[in-house]
Amino acid sequence: MTTRIIPDWQRRRASFNHDWLKNQYMPALAKCINLLDDRIEDPQFEQAFVTAVLPQWEAHYAEIVQLLQSFEQEMSPRTLVHQMGFRGNGQGENWLAEVMHHLWLARYPVRQWIEQALARAHAADAAYKELQAALSGCSDVRSAEALRPLRDTLAAFRDRCQELAKAIEQFPSEIKVT
Repeated sequence: MTTRIIPDWQRRRASFNHDWLKNQYMPALAKCINLLDDRIEDPQFEQAFVTAVLPQWEAHYAEIVQLLQSFEQEMSPRTLVHQMGFRGNGQGENWLAEVMHHLWLARYPVRQWIEQALARAHAADAAYKELQAALSGCSDVRSAEALRPLRDTLAAFRDRCQELAKAIEQFPSEIKVT
């Protein structure tokens, strides 16, 4: 039996990974790299990237860490026991919920998904901090010319973000009871 319920966790994941990371932030990182490579010109973007776009990572980093840490609790099939309205003396509900949870953990590499995605998030954050440290020594953060020496550091950060996006994609999008 497969029960299709799209929990709040999945909505938050889609909001982070698809709406923000893949469709807004990573394209902006790629655009900046293209700007530094002289493939495009966009003076407005050039002037705003470091101060308005790049720092968005800081708020979203805390969001993704919290999201990943809550996966096991929020996406476990034990949540179905409560959502499907099982009635009983309370002890039966808890027992059934825990059995469902342990079977889920035995069938799927849940904790491995979480550890891998958290490692990718931490790697992206470390690359971001490295980029910020390099930017602190930059003479003009509103000039592509001045930012060119940081191109590889920016590309490394973009690569870590791509790895994070792929790690997040591995999580199931629904609660399954099989």
